[in-house]
Amino acid sequence: MKISDSFRSHFIREVLVPLVLVLFITFIAATFTVWWATAKTNRDAAAAQQQIIATALTQSLADIVKQNRSLALWQPLGRRLTRAPQDTIWLNQNVGTWLSTMFGHQLIYIVDERNQPIYRWEWGQNVPPSRFEPLRQAVSALSARLKSPFPNGGEGAEAVDFTLINQRPAALAISTIDSGYGEGGRFRLVSVKYLDESYLASLSQRSLLRDLHYADGSPQRKEANYLLLNAAGESLGYISWRPAAPGSQMFQVIGPVGLAMVLIITLICVLMIRRLWLSSLRLSQSLLQLSASEAQAQHLAFHDVLTGLPNRALVEERLTQALGRLMRNEERVALLLLDLDRFKLVNDTYGHHAGDELIIDVGHRLSELVRENDTVGRLGGDEFVIIVEGAISLHDIQLLCERVIASLARPFTLLGSETWIGVSIGVAMAPQDAGDRLEMMRKADIALYEAKSQGRGQYRVFDGSMDEQVKTRQQIAADLRVALQQKRDLAVYYQPLMDITGKNVVGLEALMRWRHPVRGVISPGEFIPLAEEMGLIIQIGEWVLREACRVSLAWPDLSMAINVSPLQFRSAGFVERFTAIVKEEQTLPSRIELEITEGVLIEDEKGAQEIMSALREAGFRIALDDFGTGYSSLNYLSHFSVDKIKIDRSFTQSLGVTENSTAIIESVVRLGQAMGLTVTAEGVETSGQMAALAEAGCNQLQGFLFSQAVAEEEIATLLAQPKAG
Repeated sequence: MKISDSFRSHFIREVLVPLVLVLFITFIAATFTVWWATAKTNRDAAAAQQQIIATALTQSLADIVKQNRSLALWQPLGRRLTRAPQDTIWLNQNVGTWLSTMFGHQLIYIVDERNQPIYRWEWGQNVPPSRFEPLRQAVSALSARLKSPFPNGGEGAEAVDFTLINQRPAALAISTIDSGYGEGGRFRLVSVKYLDESYLASLSQRSLLRDLHYADGSPQRKEANYLLLNAAGESLGYISWRPAAPGSQMFQVIGPVGLAMVLIITLICVLMIRRLWLSSLRLSQSLLQLSASEAQAQHLAFHDVLTGLPNRALVEERLTQALGRLMRNEERVALLLLDLDRFKLVNDTYGHHAGDELIIDVGHRLSELVRENDTVGRLGGDEFVIIVEGAISLHDIQLLCERVIASLARPFTLLGSETWIGVSIGVAMAPQDAGDRLEMMRKADIALYEAKSQGRGQYRVFDGSMDEQVKTRQQIAADLRVALQQKRDLAVYYQPLMDITGKNVVGLEALMRWRHPVRGVISPGEFIPLAEEMGLIIQIGEWVLREACRVSLAWPDLSMAINVSPLQFRSAGFVERFTAIVKEEQTLPSRIELEITEGVLIEDEKGAQEIMSALREAGFRIALDDFGTGYSSLNYLSHFSVDKIKIDRSFTQSLGVTENSTAIIESVVRLGQAMGLTVTAEGVETSGQMAALAEAGCNQLQGFLFSQAVAEEEIATLLAQPKAG
């Protein structure tokens, strides 16, 4: 086609030049924005890292002084030191070994009022008095600052600071030892932790800073450096690390993507310009596009948009067809319903875009595990399905389930980070379980529910007993709803919390009880999960709180403990509703103790911290229930502010039965006391257990040895009768 010069110049002037200018300005602005964002992000990250290392060092000093305090306030130590001669073996076991093994202290001394060492321990062994000389000047200087009294009472004071010992940086802590005879300042406990590789590795793990190390000379420019100062403002060297540069990392990701986008946009513009040159589209092109659109619409009607797998409509059609092909006895159809575990956590943590990527990856992994004639589909959300047909056995399906679980247990890479999920699988097989599609889906769903209720990350094959269990659960659930609506057959009972003598009641724990008119007493372990599934747990929890608040008014000297469900804890407006109920019942939040388990904290640590802070600010006390049963109990104890830990009954029951059970409880008690927490032992049933727990240093006891949970009208009798002791 011949084009005139005027048309060409008009096109260049009116279309091409403005478009090029707009693209050029846009690219310049985008480049500047990315550069500015990169630089600012790096600066903000550097400032944040300085704050993180400062906070980590401060917390480290606080931990060391707490560890010293736990031993300095131990009166048996003070009384031992007043005797002569000193029992070195006893001191090795209870001072040197304890602080070095439990907390990693390397140099441990006990000095008298003249700063003369009467006990010496370095690197796991006793040393001669001359080894104290390198510490003398630093100890004397820090001893002059022993003005801060112990925060939890007791005679004496404590001080802690960074210093140089033999030109090595170290944390030095001094605490006066309480003898119990009014001689709190006679002896002092001196402990040292060098800022060595082990210390800095722990600090690195806490602060998430890489390659943390100490530099005594001039710092390297390529490293981030924190000037280490003592309390007098004297320089002790530098803490250096490899700085994180999220801005540069972001640029490394965005740069290639941006360049690709520039090329793509340029290509698109070229294509647009070419289109503008064309006068019309050929008829054949129009017909081809129409045909492609129809094919795409047909595909979308039966396939999942995100993964490209068969959707619910196509899965149901293929399942119906497979059931219709059951002609020979040896042929079977297996339906596997899959539900991803912890998918919601991934969505909440990384965002829905990452969740979509995860769903796509799951689809790819599942497709690799099945035969060509089998079907992998997505029903929606995080639910998948596999249809297997042919000459298959139950063993074949079990092996497939195991391969699926193993495959999805491998880590997924999302946004540059590794994350883990799991999967629960319910299996139904035809013809033995069902012969039609709806019944197959129902029974596979029942088996899936059973797999999820047994702890997730596993599979269950349907059997007839599951159907009966579902019907029984549904009936109990219906009865529970009626009982709650009519406030019938449900009651709040109260179990006492005793002091360590076992003679004085110091508090009550409110416990839910249900006496079914037909089935008799139903365990809370059976109906509380049902209440959570039915959405009744919030209503039940608030009713128990109201009853407990009302009862607490009659016993103002006793604390009242309430168990909080994880679902109730995470519900919207939880803190506001609890505060309002306590106010309406005219009692004080400070008299209410909320007992939570690790299940409350495990899914959303940040959200749990915010809720717990709001509860404590409102005046509620918080206890960590069933302590020691979770794999991360100690981790939660260090990250969340609680007032009490309740040692799980399994530890109490193991006293005198399991090896090292007493040592474990003593360690938990010492740890709790070092952190200023009340320690309660649950499940006390014998006088021997009570004596062992008292010897270990527990503060409170609870169990059938003292009383089972009693009704409200029996509380007065409970308080009046003599207690075990």
